[in-house]
Amino acid sequence: MSNPLKLCLIDDHVIVRNALKGLIEKLGNYKVSHQFNNGKELTEALPFADEPDLLIMDLNMPEMDGKTTMQWMKTNNVKYPVLILTLDTTDKTIIELFRLGVRGYLPKHTTSDLLKKAIDDILTSGYHHNELLTKALITDQQNVNDDQKKVLEKITDREILFLQLVCDEAEYTYDKIAEKMNVHRRTVDGYRESLFEKFNLKSKTGLVLFAIKYQIHTIS
Repeated sequence: MSNPLKLCLIDDHVIVRNALKGLIEKLGNYKVSHQFNNGKELTEALPFADEPDLLIMDLNMPEMDGKTTMQWMKTNNVKYPVLILTLDTTDKTIIELFRLGVRGYLPKHTTSDLLKKAIDDILTSGYHHNELLTKALITDQQNVNDDQKKVLEKITDREILFLQLVCDEAEYTYDKIAEKMNVHRRTVDGYRESLFEKFNLKSKTGLVLFAIKYQIHTIS
């Protein structure tokens, strides 16, 4: 058997963390090599002598929560893939996490099968997301350009602007997007529903990941 893939757990609940360790090590060829109570402990332990392949991190923790830890990692160019476990699965939170570089998220009530799939997706393909195949974000530039051309043939200039505003770090509401585009809110709803139908998307999170995947958010 090949060497086990090494995982790092960051969660302030010791009982939960130990239970998760036991579960993960039964799911496949994985070994939990590091454990921390919060992001502060994690950052103080860097750099690792024995580097993990994946960090599995709780979102809500004292001292330094998951979001703050991701911000620190982004600022300090620490590039471990991160899977977030959270009770907060609102679009706003998920979008923020992906913007910060998270590779996947799961609700804490997830099944063991889905946990294994998320771990495997991230370790083999780069990303896990329930709705959109974000593993396609990891492609060569030529494929991105070719796929982007096909997508752009199906969407209007106004839909492109709508997607760019959805992706904006200001996190505009649909009402604010309507104001920015100088159109009625119903018109913005029309752009959203049109994109949902064309590309089988289902949420604001899906729109953001779709725009990132095809680099629509960078078109000037």
